[in-house]
Amino acid sequence: MSEPFEVVRLVGKASLQISQHLKDGITEDFVRRRVLFALEDEKTYLRDGSYKLSYRVRKGKASHVSVEIYVRERWHNRLIHEYIVYGIHVRRE
Repeated sequence: MSEPFEVVRLVGKASLQISQHLKDGITEDFVRRRVLFALEDEKTYLRDGSYKLSYRVRKGKASHVSVEIYVRERWHNRLIHEYIVYGIHVRRE
């Protein structure tokens, strides 16, 4: 059996939330990489079956920011594994 094809899709306000935090180093590529390469112990599962990924990042000499990425997973015919990012929250520390 071949490996599943993995897709990260931004829905709802996720794209807008990323564009508001570009200056903090939070880009669409950053979010995609964090979602695709997240380890199981980095996931905090929520009541609705989705999960949250939490990271503390720093761009250059700026102060740290806390980033929370909210994700749902969906399978299509066992061939496509879709990660649906429905929210990104950034807080300055």
